[in-house]
Amino acid sequence: MSVTIGSSCKPADAQPEPGSLEMKRRRNDAAGQELVELALLIPLLLLIAFGVLDLGRLFHASITIANAAREAARYGTFDPFDVAGIVGAAHAEAEDSGIDLSGSTIGVSCPEGCGSGLSVRVTIQYPFQLVMGGAFIVPNLTLGGSAEMIVP
Repeated sequence: MSVTIGSSCKPADAQPEPGSLEMKRRRNDAAGQELVELALLIPLLLLIAFGVLDLGRLFHASITIANAAREAARYGTFDPFDVAGIVGAAHAEAEDSGIDLSGSTIGVSCPEGCGSGLSVRVTIQYPFQLVMGGAFIVPNLTLGGSAEMIVP
């Protein structure tokens, strides 16, 4: 029978003793792992945050465009021949909500002719730019809104 002096008989899955050099090394490895995980997750979290921001801006712009078209059509019921006034009403309504319609297309038409008992139609096409335009396939969107009201 042979006995080896100085060898330890620790199992392979034994925990290191508190305060030992091996325990300190394991703590540093865990901190490095956390840093790598954070570096991998930050771009994903930023993409989600800016995506939510873009979605909120998109809904706001869409509602504003619909309201501007509705307000312009309402103005058109009083004077369907005043196209400049109808377009101005759309611009004023959108500017009240922080949307600039200077780069958009505003169409005013009377489908059956302009007169009493006939309708006035206003359509707005607004180019919307995403904050995260480069991260998505479609960086720019065109939002549209229309409203039609009958001239009394």
